[in-house]
Amino acid sequence: MKNIWAFTTFLFIFMFVILIFYHLYYRMNIKHITKQLKEIMQLKDTNQLLTVIAKQRDITQLVNQLNNLMRDVRRSRIRIKRLNRNFRQSITNISHDLRTPLTTASGYVQMLQASAVNEEALEYLAVVLERQNMVKVLLEQLFEYVRIESGEITYGHIPVDAKKILTDVLAMYYDDFYKIGQEPTVRLPEKPCMVQGDEQGIKRVFSNILFNAIIHGKGEYCFEIQEVGSSYVFTFSNLSEPMTKDDLDYIFERSYTKDKSRNKKTTGLGLTIAKEITKRLNGTIEAFYNNGKFSISILFPKIS
Repeated sequence: MKNIWAFTTFLFIFMFVILIFYHLYYRMNIKHITKQLKEIMQLKDTNQLLTVIAKQRDITQLVNQLNNLMRDVRRSRIRIKRLNRNFRQSITNISHDLRTPLTTASGYVQMLQASAVNEEALEYLAVVLERQNMVKVLLEQLFEYVRIESGEITYGHIPVDAKKILTDVLAMYYDDFYKIGQEPTVRLPEKPCMVQGDEQGIKRVFSNILFNAIIHGKGEYCFEIQEVGSSYVFTFSNLSEPMTKDDLDYIFERSYTKDKSRNKKTTGLGLTIAKEITKRLNGTIEAFYNNGKFSISILFPKIS
């Protein structure tokens, strides 16, 4: 009887020890897999797969499934990169192929305008020229957006006076405001507004926002710069048609436009490009609507 009891006790202790070791190896495998996953997630392009310390059936099956999933994700990523590269190349080719005939067609329309015999013909030709110019702007913005997304366009990070850049851009659009009978309110600080950025990039951001304001705005244009803490805030505001929260949420999305009929001279890419450039210059951009006024605020960290 004592022998049976001793054997049972020994067997129990042995099984308990085995269970402890199994549990320890289980935990070691889980920690090992978790560490590998973190390392793999930090690497953008890697063919590394998961391994196990000890071959435990359930853990091994889990690792095999995770490895299969990672292989599928990598194959999908490669296909997406190839599709994006082909898409960018197609946009580039289309842009180049259409620029020349559009320029030629615009030249002929202008010649017809010079020889038009009545007001009706001039009106029709003006509409044709306006549509051609709209297509040219669309192609240019598509081309620019593709180049920005692909990283082909790079932006410097050097000290620039954003106040001077905004002043120059406002001067560029003086005639446009004059044509619509509007004189914007401009509030600028007396001192330069030095930020770390790229002159041409910031100029493109301001230009796109002003163009959008002229096309969609209803009046009471106001452009100002405020020094808030360690940043400069550039605000562009104007009266606008009513805007919903969805409009504000999607206003910077690619090809989004509130004018669903597309009757206005808009491509839906101007604000998207402005946002992409702002992000690359370490700034932030937001849209607001309050009491009938639409505004866009851009924040750039200031430098002394």
